[in-house]
Amino acid sequence: MGNIIDEAAAIIKCKECPWFKNCVSPIQASADDIAHFRMLMQTTNLPDTAKAEMENVLEGMAASSQNMVLQSCPVFTQRLKDNPKLAQVIKELMQNWGREDEEVVDKS
Repeated sequence: MGNIIDEAAAIIKCKECPWFKNCVSPIQASADDIAHFRMLMQTTNLPDTAKAEMENVLEGMAASSQNMVLQSCPVFTQRLKDNPKLAQVIKELMQNWGREDEEVVDKS
């Protein structure tokens, strides 16, 4: 009975969630975020060379994270944690992405 209640609660959370139908998206580091970081760095007592180096490292991390890191809604994350088979199915879908199109072209 607990599983039914948990699943119903997840569905309700999902429907009310601001992420609804957008469960996963790349993390975005906006120009405002970078400008805010630069302003924070100016208030620190680090030498200018260290500030510049940290700024370069963090800008690089922000740029690469947009291609590597996803943020996801809490319901989607919990479902993946609770169901390894679901995670495996998604992994297989991603690994085979576009192969169906290639097979159709090959058969033609």
